[in-house]
Amino acid sequence: MIQKKYILISSLLLSGFLSFTSCDKNLDIKPTSELESVYFQTEERMQRGVGASYAALTNLYGPQLNESTQYGFWLLPGDDITADGSGNNLETFSGLNGSSGLVDGVWKRMYAVIARCNFMLEKIADPKVAEVYVTEGMKDANRGEMLFLRSYAFYKLWDWYRKAPIQDERVKSITDALLTPSAGFEMLDNAIASLEEAALILPDSWDSKNLGRITKDGANGLLVKCYVMRACYENKNAEYYTKAIAAFNKISSSRKLVKFGDNFDYRTENNEESLFEFQASHAPAQDNAWLNNDFGGDVGQMGAFYHYFDGHWGNYTSGIFGPTQKLVNAFDAADPRKSETLSDDADNVGWKLWWITPKWDKFNGYQMVKYRNGAKGDCNDNTWSLSSSNNPRILRFADVKLAVAEAYLATGKTTEALQQVNDIRERARKSTADGVEAAAPAALAAVTMNDIMNERFLELAGEEGHRWSDLRRWHAAGYINLGSWTSTDFGFPYASNLFAFDVNKNLLYPIPISELDRNPNMAASGNNPGY
Repeated sequence: MIQKKYILISSLLLSGFLSFTSCDKNLDIKPTSELESVYFQTEERMQRGVGASYAALTNLYGPQLNESTQYGFWLLPGDDITADGSGNNLETFSGLNGSSGLVDGVWKRMYAVIARCNFMLEKIADPKVAEVYVTEGMKDANRGEMLFLRSYAFYKLWDWYRKAPIQDERVKSITDALLTPSAGFEMLDNAIASLEEAALILPDSWDSKNLGRITKDGANGLLVKCYVMRACYENKNAEYYTKAIAAFNKISSSRKLVKFGDNFDYRTENNEESLFEFQASHAPAQDNAWLNNDFGGDVGQMGAFYHYFDGHWGNYTSGIFGPTQKLVNAFDAADPRKSETLSDDADNVGWKLWWITPKWDKFNGYQMVKYRNGAKGDCNDNTWSLSSSNNPRILRFADVKLAVAEAYLATGKTTEALQQVNDIRERARKSTADGVEAAAPAALAAVTMNDIMNERFLELAGEEGHRWSDLRRWHAAGYINLGSWTSTDFGFPYASNLFAFDVNKNLLYPIPISELDRNPNMAASGNNPGY
């Protein structure tokens, strides 16, 4: 919770740095804000700059009622989540193009994260600025944090768009901004290289005043995922599976699986399973849900928006999402994860959470309750109850364990692969409310790739876009063939003629039209195939 205050304070400070020059003394007016050239004079101010880079994630997670809340972009498509109604083009693929709001919005917000990281990386490397550091190891830690955040953005951009430009230096002119599209694995490899460096220089942990800042374990955890993705897209390349295993073995033994529901509870955030979270927070004064979180003056809400899963009026920009029947049917009734993931009788704490209808007619009566189950959902802003201070878990140890299970299995280490999957299943059995171990899911005697895929389906349902990313990389590796999937396989509950998935086109999102209009180098390369 302390880190949330750190992020919030940071976001209110770096309002943009301006430079003024004049050859006329009559025009030499005192600037209304501190200049960039004199701002970074203490280590504490460097931490504000670093915090501002973390805070850039807010525009991915906050309500933003004047625009579209971004969550829908990674909830759909896939086979775990579906939309209420039959017209969401992220699910049907029909009409999806570079002008689509979320396609454009997520692109811009990821590059905002990148830009702030590049700015701070330049400052950290400046010998004069570097002199302000007084805490041993802090300069390296800050560099590692910026490399991690930029790598996270590159990893996502590569996965979603593939040929996004590699912006790894601060943009100081129009020319600097007109980058060429990346090709092949260039962007993913850039992310990997930066993560490898970050994993060496980040701290093992932070003190209690800085909970939520990235550590070596977080960098190694994301490396596992990057290596496994790299292997999948290169014909199951054993070199990258082996590197994934090596990165996994560098994760501290202090990391462990916690009770499943604790991963979605604001009272147990930043726990031993969490490797990276968005530090959701509320301002001391009223948050403005209609604003973006640009720095300076009033800012929008800095909490996380979860109302796309319920009937709150604030989800008018997102629509309503819920579990597919495929997901509902996949859970064993005795698996404690089921009630923590979805429900046909949701707990609204005696109507205190008035936006949650226990019984409704959507999605065959089921709704998603991760982050919202009973008291877990009772941490909203006081004015509109629009944003939550419950942290979205971006990267957790269970995700990494299931990813490395793939690497173990692909390299013939079946015993180790089985152990990772059974660890997840054992934790699930022990995640009951009364502490009595459940009958399911039972330990496996042997493990197959299909077992790992199914376990990821249940464990990570509705979280951070895992499912669509997983399905596409498994398709690339030949584990599944999305070209043969029907609308039913995707969990699409509406008329099949509305479903327009094209395996030769829709494995990537379109490049935003705004990027093609602004950048002639991108325009010359054209959009992604089929768009």
